[in-house]
Amino acid sequence: MENLDGYYAAVFDGHGGDQVAEFVRNKLHVYINEELKGAKTDAQITGAIERGFDRVEKEWFEMATLAFSLGYPKTAYVGGCALVAIVHNEKLFIANAGDCKGVLLSKNSKGELETKKLSTTFNANKDYEQERLKAEHPGESDIFHCYSKESCYVKGGLQPTRSFGDLRIKHAQFNSHY
Repeated sequence: MENLDGYYAAVFDGHGGDQVAEFVRNKLHVYINEELKGAKTDAQITGAIERGFDRVEKEWFEMATLAFSLGYPKTAYVGGCALVAIVHNEKLFIANAGDCKGVLLSKNSKGELETKKLSTTFNANKDYEQERLKAEHPGESDIFHCYSKESCYVKGGLQPTRSFGDLRIKHAQFNSHY
């Protein structure tokens, strides 16, 4: 990263199409790097990563709003997940939107491989996400629907509970078709 001595790696996963994942792949590292300018503390680095995520979502929203108004509704129906890792001063910063999973693999003192979970899975199958959704959307009995324990969906159609895009679920203005 140009504005921070360290390394950046990311994984992107699209759903409903690849448009959002490609958009995030092209923009997220740029925005995070811009936000990292002058960052020195862990809190500043974390804040820069969050602002980078927010900027990508805002820009997709603006583009999708225009496209939707011009008769291209698919922009409201595609989304993407991202898992970002930044290494700086022997510290690892992880950011996740969606249900991508980050795991660190290392050897213990006996030379055996061990795994350490690095991210939280934001998926409608998870009890903690179901509770969060119910708390944030009181009175919406259809906020998620489970067909089985392993098959739960936000509004009956999306497993990730946090993502880029997926505007039809986030904003009522995208719920009409042309």
